[in-house]
Amino acid sequence: MRVSRSLTIKQMATICSVAVVTICIFIVIQLFHFVQQRRIDYAQQMENMAHTVRQPLSQAVLKADIPQAEFILNSLRPAGILARAEVVLPNGLQALHTDFEPANPVPQFIARLFELPVQITVPLYSVEPTDPKPLALLALQADSWRVYQFILSAVSTMVTIYLLLALILSVSISWCINRLMVRPLRAIAAELQDLSPQHGIGHQLPLPKYHRNDEIGMLIRNYNRNQLAQAALYAGQPAELSAAGKPCTVCEQDIVRGQQQFALWLQPQIDMRNGQLVGAEALLRVRQVDGSWSLPDDMIPCAEEKGVISALGRWVFEESCRVLAGWQQQGITLPLSVNFSAVQLSATSMVSHLQNLIMQHQICPGSLVLEITETAQIGKPQQALSLLQQLHQVGVSVALNDFGMGYANLNWLNQFKALPIAKLKMDRSFVVALPEDDTMVRIVAAIAEIITLDVVAEGVETAAQRDWLLARGIHIGQGYFYSEALPLAQFQQQYL
Repeated sequence: MRVSRSLTIKQMATICSVAVVTICIFIVIQLFHFVQQRRIDYAQQMENMAHTVRQPLSQAVLKADIPQAEFILNSLRPAGILARAEVVLPNGLQALHTDFEPANPVPQFIARLFELPVQITVPLYSVEPTDPKPLALLALQADSWRVYQFILSAVSTMVTIYLLLALILSVSISWCINRLMVRPLRAIAAELQDLSPQHGIGHQLPLPKYHRNDEIGMLIRNYNRNQLAQAALYAGQPAELSAAGKPCTVCEQDIVRGQQQFALWLQPQIDMRNGQLVGAEALLRVRQVDGSWSLPDDMIPCAEEKGVISALGRWVFEESCRVLAGWQQQGITLPLSVNFSAVQLSATSMVSHLQNLIMQHQICPGSLVLEITETAQIGKPQQALSLLQQLHQVGVSVALNDFGMGYANLNWLNQFKALPIAKLKMDRSFVVALPEDDTMVRIVAAIAEIITLDVVAEGVETAAQRDWLLARGIHIGQGYFYSEALPLAQFQQQYL
């Protein structure tokens, strides 16, 4: 299949057409303005000339001195803008008439369109008039040929300038549109055209760099989603949908191949008093079709719906323990925090698997910190306490993540003495509101002081937030003010 009419040609033609029409309208409006201004200038000049000869001409007409009157009219010839001058009696009879320039023909439609010729009439009175009626009228008429030449010159100049401007704008706008839209669409069309039938099922298009949140990005995402659904149907397995109604693409095979599909990125935890590194949080990232790394919003819910959250959690724990083992071989005792949901805590197999990993890699006590979320959703608190005690026996520390959001049941505070809790992690929504709204942060800080636990402030983004937290005795923070989450190699190079 060949393209007979390229989008580039179509957009160039469209832009040029719109530019030409717009410029023509602009030229017409501006031309009328210029001609009207020239008419006003000619009328003003002729009025000034009429007033200079008005008194001597009135005396010559009063005395019926025709030669003197003709001499006065001929004295206006050097002005160069007059075509004719005449003296008309009140009854309409022409008394004197003088032509200064030979009459050059002007097209009739130009004369009608621009109301040519330009002429004025000035009354002539006696020196001491006793009768209010004028002796005669002095009529001056401008040279229409001069106005016509001005019109031609103005049109040619504006057409040349504005067509050149239209060409520049058309090329510039077309280049921008071609760069932003046509090239990505052309690349998609070329890739789909070269796609063989055997590779068509499940085919995924890469997401262009600058089109992640626009219509082209939506088109590619929908295409990739439909391709995944089609591949699942072709394989005889119905595509599972997440809560958002989109195909759920997380499977246990992908998790097993985690070295290619998943990665742990680390975000530093900083002692805000001196800027020293005191810990790190491991965050899961998934490789996207465009090569970038992120965690989709529906990733965890989708994994829970498909029942593969346990496999995903096992992979995260294995990678975290490998990272800690590598650090400890280099003499680095930095603690690493890993998120641990209430659903995972209810699985005894997960806890036993984590125990085996810690013993296998000989992780130093306190190096692995579990950040437990959503404790209010734990169905069996006593069982959870027992499992946490077992983890504590093998050297696992526990932190309560997003404290203040998911802990509406303050009965958990009564259990803190029994829990191996190392620290509280303040929810980032409270920190972001600082320093304007500090109510919730004060409450959390007061609770932490009562039960004598360290507090980690998550989401520190400004120096004002850092200073407020330090003034309230909260020393550990993480957020974009210090660093975003980094790939493992970059984190180690920058901090270790």
